[in-house]
Amino acid sequence: MRAERLVFTARGRCEVDAFEVPDARLGAGEVVVRSVVSLLSPGTELAIFTHNHRGFDVPDHWARYPWFPGYATVGVVVDAGERSPLPTGTLVFHRMPHASLYRLPADWLIPIPASLAPDRAVFFMLVQVAMTAMRRAPVRFGEQVVVLGQGMVGNLAAQLAREAGARSVAGADLVASRLAIAQRCGVERQWNLADRPLESWLEELGSPGASYVVEAVGAGPSVDAALKATASGGRCVLLGSTQVTLEFDPYFDVHKKGLDVVGAHEDTVDAETRRRDRPFILDLLGRERVRVDPLLTHRLPFADAPRAYEGLRDDKEHWLGVLLEHG
Repeated sequence: MRAERLVFTARGRCEVDAFEVPDARLGAGEVVVRSVVSLLSPGTELAIFTHNHRGFDVPDHWARYPWFPGYATVGVVVDAGERSPLPTGTLVFHRMPHASLYRLPADWLIPIPASLAPDRAVFFMLVQVAMTAMRRAPVRFGEQVVVLGQGMVGNLAAQLAREAGARSVAGADLVASRLAIAQRCGVERQWNLADRPLESWLEELGSPGASYVVEAVGAGPSVDAALKATASGGRCVLLGSTQVTLEFDPYFDVHKKGLDVVGAHEDTVDAETRRRDRPFILDLLGRERVRVDPLLTHRLPFADAPRAYEGLRDDKEHWLGVLLEHG
């Protein structure tokens, strides 16, 4: 069976590559999934596309070219082997790279309720990534939360903090359009850091800092600002993947304030917890307790994916969530 997939072949170069999916008889529990939509990651995928991800200079690291991007696809089961728990016609989510067709073990797939539209279900993985912050450092009822960075993961983290019982949630960013999207997603406060410095915005809280701060950018200045914005005795959660080493003031910004600085890479949450979270995430998306529709700024045919990565790289004011539609 002939299929197509995306591949990064060099810095700034994305190609659509043809490949063959084995068409031998399906084994027990195997299925064939035809893609419906897939979602681009403006974090990991863009960092590899631009050659900015950590690891390119480390021997045998996974960050190297060629690289097959993608980890958020919704598809439909079009063929199923014996004893497959997923019959044909089942809508599913999977974490495989962007491609038009896959042959996979059924237990690699997450069934999607018929009531949940593919355009929303495809956000499953990004919601899980954002939820890492709360799994590593639970929000306490009544806390004032600040999330630095209102890209997709930061926006979702802000929404989840609200769901977790925060008294108020502020999303901070330098890009006005992302703050407008955050407002449409129900984030209570939008702090434009291009207009006023963060310390000025913090005055809205009536205290010199927030007890819970999420850094969702992964940039050195943003991490430094997050540490400074965290109140004494508070928690600063590093959700964004920082791509460079950085300097900060450990005495005044961490040690003297007694901060808990929490690393929140996706891999830091155990598999069993992730499994238990699946129905909750699907419920959040299905009931729109977490809003994702405003995050989608572009829909493109699968073949136009190279243009999507270029847009995410070059025009952050207008490009944020990009959905690839598979014919």
